[in-house]
Amino acid sequence: MAQYTADFHFPGQLYAVPVEATIANGRVVKLDTAAAEKMPGVRAVFHRENIGKIYRSVLGQGFDGICDERRPPFEDDVVRYYGQYIALAVADTFEAAKAAADAVRVTYAKDTPNVATDLTADDEPQVVVTTFTPRERLQSQRGDAEAAFATAPVKIDQTYVTPAETHNPIELHATTAIWDGSTLTLYESSQGVFNLRGVLAQMFGLPKENVRVITKFVGSGFGSIVRSRLRLRCSWANPSSW
Repeated sequence: MAQYTADFHFPGQLYAVPVEATIANGRVVKLDTAAAEKMPGVRAVFHRENIGKIYRSVLGQGFDGICDERRPPFEDDVVRYYGQYIALAVADTFEAAKAAADAVRVTYAKDTPNVATDLTADDEPQVVVTTFTPRERLQSQRGDAEAAFATAPVKIDQTYVTPAETHNPIELHATTAIWDGSTLTLYESSQGVFNLRGVLAQMFGLPKENVRVITKFVGSGFGSIVRSRLRLRCSWANPSSW
């Protein structure tokens, strides 16, 4: 049976659930974590003021079109998109961590989201950089179907109907991390374990040989792993120090 990231369990394992921004643009004015921190089983609520130093990664050669966001979590109080992580509740169980995350109260200074109300063609070059290689910006063109049908030497006029198809990943979105001193082992559903190891080493300021990324199976390769029960799971060698 496939063992996905969320299926790993280790002694002393803690659970972490993010607090997500409920505005699309602005900044966090105040985080009230007092009630969440007093809840049973809660070990900590991390945010910008207490998370410690996390560094930005450095883009490798040829990766300009791949890296979507180099800003580490909680780098500042600016909210750039709805759902951005602004805090992280850590507890003995997933349910306690979820309850603590929901108990965090956030005060915002809202700005108008940068959303275009009129969709027009961008003034972009004909060839653009993509994740894999430079490609033509215009990937397809719409032809004249009626004219082609009218002049076709052979015509078949028939209607075909197919049922709706929904992409349903079979894996929960999760990360399992084990810290042992300055050594990090990460269980993660990644299609690029070596790239992920390099980024993590940079972000935590660790030698690359101190980071290990393990991926047994990937339950979805199209960016839509189920988020209905997001679970970020962490395990420390000495959780009693919380």
